[in-house]
Amino acid sequence: MSEHEQLEQIIRERIGEAGNFLTFDRFMQAALYEPGLGYYESKTVFGEKGDFVTAPELGPWLSLGFADLIFWAWNELGQPAEWTLLEQGSGSGKLLASVLDIISQFSMLSPSSIISVERSAQLRNRQAELFAERNLVVDISSTLDEVEPRENIIVFSNELPDAFPVRCFRWRDGHFYERGVTCSENGFAWKDGDSPLVDGPDISPELINAWQDGYVSEWNPSLEGWQKQLSGIVISGFVFTNDYGYSQQEYYRQGRREGSLLAHIGQQASEDVLSDPGSRDVTAHVDFTALALAGKTVGFSPLLWMSQGGWLAQSPSVQAFVQSLACQNDATSMHLMAHAKRVLMPYGMGEVFKVLVQSKGFQADRPDYLKQFHHLDLLRL
Repeated sequence: MSEHEQLEQIIRERIGEAGNFLTFDRFMQAALYEPGLGYYESKTVFGEKGDFVTAPELGPWLSLGFADLIFWAWNELGQPAEWTLLEQGSGSGKLLASVLDIISQFSMLSPSSIISVERSAQLRNRQAELFAERNLVVDISSTLDEVEPRENIIVFSNELPDAFPVRCFRWRDGHFYERGVTCSENGFAWKDGDSPLVDGPDISPELINAWQDGYVSEWNPSLEGWQKQLSGIVISGFVFTNDYGYSQQEYYRQGRREGSLLAHIGQQASEDVLSDPGSRDVTAHVDFTALALAGKTVGFSPLLWMSQGGWLAQSPSVQAFVQSLACQNDATSMHLMAHAKRVLMPYGMGEVFKVLVQSKGFQADRPDYLKQFHHLDLLRL
């Protein structure tokens, strides 16, 4: 029996145990993270040989942007001699290694503690090899539970909450109905719950009132728990979250009536998220309004929310690197500039990806170079 067949059998058993109706978050959890069988546990997922390309595979652009934010944050913290840098969802470790290389060239003290949090055992092993090759001393953990609370900590992530398991709903007859997964002759199929949800999503009534009957979408109940975990670790510091998503107003607008769930396989996006679990990535966009509100509840202050393209275009290190490439005019520089367009421009990743900056434990202001470009008001907090 192949790994995919083993995983499918496990999910079928869980559907049976759940009365032939498994909530989608439990299906997604198994499809992505089942030990030894889930997508992130069994596949090479990043880069040209994987199923999708993330910004760290497209040159140093994201590393430069994060490095500028980290330098700003370290100064806001008072230039502490003892401070921690933590990346969660570090994947292959390439982004963290690149960021460390860049900030080592800044006029700042190196972090006294470097932590990588990655739940996939396969990816933790890849990180260990990479960090050893580069002589980087990094504590690699599987969960945030392994990290002690600390002051002067800067946390960052790239494409993390989009992979948190989500729950799905259908709006019908004035009520939310859970959409779950059942077994079919050909694999798995969608099924609506019989009774209205009693713990449905917290969505603005003005948005709900514009929906047509049968409106389908999803929500991410894991955001609250994640922010609570982070708050337990961050006594004083910053959290930078970069991911694709929208404000709640945009996420649940009338025209987006099928939600944002997607699968990625073989460098292609697909709306079929149920077939061959373990063979494909399953993801949903981030409701940044819900994320920022969850953070406020546990003590985080949202300072800035803006597009990735706007953030990177204004970053001093990105601007300096663009100028240096313009002077070279060779094949390598042209290749990097092509990647820059994909990361920065609205038709690539530039508009749909957003960065959220949060602080905790002290008063902070947003970076001077980004003050006039933030759009925190659009989250309607």
